[in-house]
Amino acid sequence: MALTEDLRVVRGGRIRLARNCWIAENDAEDLASRCSAVLETSADHSLVGSVTAAQLYGFWLPRLPDEIHVVTATPERRGRSMTRTKRPQFVTHRFQLAEQDQTTLKGVPITTPARTWRDLASVLELPDLVAAGDSVLRSGVPVEELWAVCERTRRAPFARRATVALGLLDARSRSRPESHLRVAVSGAGLPRFQVNEPIYRDEGGWLAEPDLSLPEAKLALEYQGEEHADVRRMRKDITRGVDMRADKWLVYQYGPIEVFRRPWQVRAEVRATIADRAPHLLQGVRRIPRKAAS
Repeated sequence: MALTEDLRVVRGGRIRLARNCWIAENDAEDLASRCSAVLETSADHSLVGSVTAAQLYGFWLPRLPDEIHVVTATPERRGRSMTRTKRPQFVTHRFQLAEQDQTTLKGVPITTPARTWRDLASVLELPDLVAAGDSVLRSGVPVEELWAVCERTRRAPFARRATVALGLLDARSRSRPESHLRVAVSGAGLPRFQVNEPIYRDEGGWLAEPDLSLPEAKLALEYQGEEHADVRRMRKDITRGVDMRADKWLVYQYGPIEVFRRPWQVRAEVRATIADRAPHLLQGVRRIPRKAAS
């Protein structure tokens, strides 16, 4: 997240971020440094949270406004009675945070990855919330921590969205587009796909490791991003596709337009294919074990 030109008020080698908040020009492009400067001039018990915390952690996120989110979490006070900065350059929140929801990163007070993800439920739609959650699990955060923070905040806004997303998370996802593709083919009436799991030939032996696979229907789904345009990668993809077809696998390849703009088309095509190749999988909703995503 870069500092926009309209904020570049420079004086004596320092850049003004907001009223009474300055930072050395050499540090202005570093988000953690900007957050430190903001917190130094904010109310007591302030920390970084929400979108800004997610950016510091490196969550998989869509493009979002370049704003710093500051959380005030005064102990033993209700939200409305807490002091918070009113400077328009920052997005402010007043949360009642448990001690286990707070930590530091690069010396910056910040909400934990699990709490940060939960707070994103008020900002992100379901597919992006799932993608962000997948990246949290990939970073090594146990899924139990996400369940715990959702339980502590079950009466807070957007609790249902967070809970639904939590049931769809998978630590084996390798990218935001893969997560979006999985959400497109998830939900009531559809079986759960395996994520980046090896599949094997009928006679034995490794065959491939698709982004998503449904062995009962011999159906595989692949996201084709720009990296697949590399000539060597393209040739490998072609050879793998030939091998999978020889073993009666059907492979659907989707790009950014289908995954991000037309997910309903992906879902309809996949559902119709399952109905044709393995209709018994559509007869009921497969329950997702509470801790299966870990």
